[in-house]
Amino acid sequence: MKKYLTFVLSVLFVLSLVTSSSWAAAARTKIIVVVPHRILFTVALPVYIAQEKGYYRDANIDVDAVFTRGGGENVQAVVSGDAQIGLGTGTLAVVSAFVKKAPIKIAAAEITGMDTFWYVQANTPMRKLEDLAGKKVAYSRPGASSHMAVLAIADQIKAKGLKPAEPVSLGGIPEVYTALRTGQTDAGWSVAPFQLDRVEKGELRVVVKGDEIVAMREQSARVHFTNNDFAAKNPDAVRGFFRAQQRALDYMFANKEETAKIWIRRAELKFPESAILATWDFYNRAAMNLKPIRGLQAIIDDGIRNKFLNAPLTQAELSALVDLSFLP
Repeated sequence: MKKYLTFVLSVLFVLSLVTSSSWAAAARTKIIVVVPHRILFTVALPVYIAQEKGYYRDANIDVDAVFTRGGGENVQAVVSGDAQIGLGTGTLAVVSAFVKKAPIKIAAAEITGMDTFWYVQANTPMRKLEDLAGKKVAYSRPGASSHMAVLAIADQIKAKGLKPAEPVSLGGIPEVYTALRTGQTDAGWSVAPFQLDRVEKGELRVVVKGDEIVAMREQSARVHFTNNDFAAKNPDAVRGFFRAQQRALDYMFANKEETAKIWIRRAELKFPESAILATWDFYNRAAMNLKPIRGLQAIIDDGIRNKFLNAPLTQAELSALVDLSFLP
């Protein structure tokens, strides 16, 4: 009888643990985030770290990451409500959607300054920004941060009395590399760790790093944004998400080697480890602070000048556009 009671109590204890665990999982708020690539250091990697280290669980949320091509695809997913948070999207793309009455708001900065770099084939004479005068320089899509960067490069070259570079829209990193090899562009764009293995082998040469683009050093080139309805109904979940993101960023810069191992495993990276570790040379923790949003007015002015926006935003619109109340 005593053995039987012990068995029954054990079963009840296990069932209580399962029930408690199931209830806790059910109580967590589910968030779908759209991420513009499964590898990117600034957006995909923090999600992997937060998942691995339990930071989302600590915040009482379940996060599913859906990987996209960024830009308009990110915006559309959040506008429609299919996703609740969009990560790492060009600031101008978010502003452009907002002024068209999209129910979204900027909730955090992704990066201030520019982390993109531009490269050429190593057998060319081009070695620095000025050498891109009159050359075709690639960017991804209209309104993307890479587009704004190439326009800024062109202006910087023009200010030196040289013929400005010619921006060309050629899509994502693989497409741009193909375009470079086939002569459709003189300089391709990338972000670390992409193409760093080819730079190490001497096949490619970096001619412009993002921090050389003077006009963008104090601009939040990309931002994170939320669906208005979801944020209004679930403010604690949104706060929890960004608290977890901040913890993940802190971990990434404090634990480089361990982070690299997680990155390699989760993103199934095939790059040499030296190229992966070299990624940290392109980033610093301060540039990836979630706040403040820097240079927003300059970004809007550039948008008007380049005909992405028709008019300046009113003070009321600016107040509705940016809401940093969810940040730690």
